[in-house]
This record gives sequence, structure tokens and C-alpha cells, in this order.
Amino acid sequence: MKDTRKTVFLTGGSTGIGAACVRKFAREGWNVAFMDVNAGDGARLAAEQGVLFLEGDTRSRADLDQAVAAACRQFGGLDCVVANAGIHRCNTVLDISEEELDLMIDTNIKGTVHTLRAAVPCLMSRGAGSVVINASDQCYVGKPNSFGYGLTKGALGQIVKGMAIDLGPKGIRVNAVCAGTIRTPLTETLFQRFADITHGGDTGAYWRSEAALYPLGRVGEAHEVAELMYFLASDAASFMTGGLYLVDGGLTAG
Repeated sequence: MKDTRKTVFLTGGSTGIGAACVRKFAREGWNVAFMDVNAGDGARLAAEQGVLFLEGDTRSRADLDQAVAAACRQFGGLDCVVANAGIHRCNTVLDISEEELDLMIDTNIKGTVHTLRAAVPCLMSRGAGSVVINASDQCYVGKPNSFGYGLTKGALGQIVKGMAIDLGPKGIRVNAVCAGTIRTPLTETLFQRFADITHGGDTGAYWRSEAALYPLGRVGEAHEVAELMYFLASDAASFMTGGLYLVDGGLTAG
């Protein structure tokens, strides 16, 4: 039976994992509202799926307040918030610039906090709901040249645990999905840069070298992450909160 009366608000939904989540929730019969700075892809996806797109930047609390209010007006409230928006930059602690550090903290940490502060009161008004945060396998492992990303995604893991304790008595569950390498437009761009440095511009060779790190012999696909995000949002996960759930092809098992 489809969840025809439930509504989700999602950030970073125009492409990649976010777009896969938009499609999954819509396919399951949910009302879907999503926000992204990418207006072109967002509008096209909204038209394709018959859902609500709201242009905005998660670094702006005003943008989020307006988007959440519009979603609530359209659908009468929220049952789930998926905090998915985030960015990646390559750096180490020695070479990350002040500007890049601020950008990553403002987007990945503060953007998530802004999302939750805007949307969680809507869940509370219904007396129940779920929060799903897109964290990373870097809640568990470190990776080279990923200092800022690991720092910010690790912080999201702690946000999940603290919120689960605070919001559990209010009927709200909070979980995170921690994905390994997933083939998305973001990683395509990132791996092109890596390939230029390490594989003479051969992106195919770089992707094969990445896949070889995984026991399953491949990287993940966005729809595989969306399946777990949807499960955690749904009533099927009714006794799950405070968890960081890997979808990483076995990368962290070794």
C-alpha cells in the first residue's frame, strides 16, 4: 500500500542522489517538495514527476523558511525531511583555504542545520515524523585529499545522534545514510579532475581503479542510496532512530 497521505521536503533534489530520492518518493505515492540552487534541472525534474520544486540555497535560512512554508501551504504539513544537499572539495588540513573551509562548513553543516531548524517544527506539529540525513562513509573512514568533506560529514553523524535523543520523545526518528562512492554528476566532475592528475585524463581508468577498492567490484548508483533513504523515512523503519546506515558496497568492512 502506498503512503498516499505523506509529504516529504528534500534539499539538493535536482540531480544525483537527491533526484533519485525525488523519483522514489513520488513513485511510492508521497507528496514531494524539493529545494535546490540548480533551477534548470530542478524545474525539469518537477515537471517530469509532477512534484513541487522550490529554488533556494540551504546556506540561507530565509530561503529554507520560505521553501518549507510553501511546501506546508501546498500539502498541509510535512511527515519527513531529507537533508541531502552538500558539496565536495579536494583538500588536506595543510592546503584548505579559509574561504573553502567556510564554504564547506556553511553548506554541509550549517546548511543541514538550517534545513532541520526550518522543517522539524512542521514534523513536531503533527506529533511524529522522520528525518533522514545524507552523511557519508567518511563518518567511518578517512580518505585522502578529503579533509573538509570528512570533517563536515563526520559532524552530520553526531547531529543524527544528538537529534535522535532530543526528538525521540516527540515521536520523530532521525537517521543518516552513509554512502560510499556513488556515480552522480558531482562524482563525475570530481573524478575527471582526479583522472587528469593521476591517469592522464583517462576517466574510465580512474573509475575502474575506484571500483577495484570495493568488495562488490563496482561503485554505487544513486537509486540504490534512494532506496535506503526511503526505507528510513517510511513506517517500515518505525523502531529505527539514531543510526548511521552504510550503503558502501563493503568498502568499510575491510
